[in-house]
Amino acid sequence: MPHVDTNGIVTFYEDSGHDPPVVLVHGHSADLRLWDLQVPALLEGGYRVIRYDVRGHGRSSAPPTGYTWLNYTLDLRDLLDHLGVPRAHVVGLSMGGGIALQFALDFPQRVASLVLVDSALPGFDYSPEFAGAIEELVAAVRAEGPRAAFERLWLSHPLLDGVRRFPERFELLRTMVLEYTAADYYDETPYAPPERQAVDRLAELRAPTLVLVGELDIPDFQLIAEILAGNVAGARPQVIADSGHIPPLEQTQAFNRALLGFLEEAAA
Repeated sequence: MPHVDTNGIVTFYEDSGHDPPVVLVHGHSADLRLWDLQVPALLEGGYRVIRYDVRGHGRSSAPPTGYTWLNYTLDLRDLLDHLGVPRAHVVGLSMGGGIALQFALDFPQRVASLVLVDSALPGFDYSPEFAGAIEELVAAVRAEGPRAAFERLWLSHPLLDGVRRFPERFELLRTMVLEYTAADYYDETPYAPPERQAVDRLAELRAPTLVLVGELDIPDFQLIAEILAGNVAGARPQVIADSGHIPPLEQTQAFNRALLGFLEEAAA
């Protein structure tokens, strides 16, 4: 199995096709299988596809501490170093979008283009409703264990209403979520964020950027998409019709068309 030491952990990854490289970064509580419906299209489009399990997810290490944006980006840097990839197109969904964005700020020379899909944004203050739901989930994980808590609170959350309309694809997501060990939920290490977080540094981004958001996503991620589109120089905003938070699963064809079209222009 393709595992590599990255930034003090073991990262599981898959690498196929030929350059130019595209890196796919999944969202919170999922794993690299989130992109199963994108890999064939990208390979057919002539790209090298690199996808990996973020620390604490899938088959990568789940250390007891270390779940910071800095560590997420160092993990990705070390993975690309191992694979001999000096520069790549980086695509991230939700938390993976936050990782991709932070990576582009920390290592701008490594990013050929950036695709942010219903993205998180380091330093963004979520609404009381969504922040409260996350706090409830953390407490439930610690009290009940991750499987029971995620089944009861996360898989039923409105964030996933869109993908729930497609039973087979929702079952794939459910399988990933229920295998997630949620090690980061048990980490009580004090976290001191950097003085200037990503939300305050968006004007520094120079890579061509596509900001995708599902038409039906919850307001927090709609607002993040507006902030990104309005503050990243030259960012191209695009709404995926009839999609919630996970367009790669919900509206696969429309998502793949948007992604491949942007990559073709960015690589030109």
